[in-house]
Amino acid sequence: VSVLYCEELPFIMLNVLSALGSAAYKTAAWTGLAAGTEQPPYPVASPLRKIDDVTDTANVEAIAEDVFKAGMDMLRDPAWSIVDFRDPDAADGGDLFLYTKPHVGPFNFAKATMSLRDCSVEKILAVMHSDDPADRKRCSADLSGFEIFARPTPTTNIQRVEYWAPPPVASRDFCFLVGRKYDEEEDTTFIFGCSVDCAQCPKSGRAGVVRGSCMWMWEMTPIGPNTIVTYVSCLNPRGWTPTFVVGWLKTEIAKELIASRHLLYGLEFQVEKITVEDMGLTVEQIESEKAAMREAGAEVDPS
Repeated sequence: VSVLYCEELPFIMLNVLSALGSAAYKTAAWTGLAAGTEQPPYPVASPLRKIDDVTDTANVEAIAEDVFKAGMDMLRDPAWSIVDFRDPDAADGGDLFLYTKPHVGPFNFAKATMSLRDCSVEKILAVMHSDDPADRKRCSADLSGFEIFARPTPTTNIQRVEYWAPPPVASRDFCFLVGRKYDEEEDTTFIFGCSVDCAQCPKSGRAGVVRGSCMWMWEMTPIGPNTIVTYVSCLNPRGWTPTFVVGWLKTEIAKELIASRHLLYGLEFQVEKITVEDMGLTVEQIESEKAAMREAGAEVDPS
């Protein structure tokens, strides 16, 4: 369940910045803990921020601003450490790097950076952040649903995104408030999003889909004809999530980024789904994961 195109904790306080103060907020965010809870101090904490009326622009803008501030802190967090990963296109100048940091309870973190040669921010937005579901599916074998169902303000939208997962793991969907900001001084564009509790968000048409929660941010800075791109996310997949799935999710992020780069460069590529068998897992291992989750008191998809 990559949320790259969506562009995915209890919410500590209505406005964590005003409650903790900026310095205290950064300290809590960088340690990954808040007041002894097992949740990061971000708006993706449970219960999620509520949008009862998508026309309530004041509420939408306030949530979007909180998400942006939290995303910036996650982006600048010094706790990130580089992952042992080699860009498969390194021989051709590919410079994709992956990072991680310690999980907090069920929340897992991912970060990726890469440069895109001869690609403007406008081109990247048109290709990687298109409103057309068909465009988004070109680089993701797992994206099974995408719709923008509200545009509360000129710089925000609310969207539902659904991702396939290898059975017996349940598919996930997300309801995101998505925003966009431009920092003129730094000549940098930010696209950011966070799961919200929106009364008007459609439900999946398929049975057994689990609604996950995630907060994410893209940072895009032009350097001459090229653009430096950074992506960060904090994901709680919820539901039954065996340990192997966490690693798979982070692998999917890299695969989607590489596919997106190939699309931007006009290169041929193919995306495909994988099964748990492709991951080298046996039926016995899957059943062992399920048994461990049941023993821990977690709800397990019986399929």
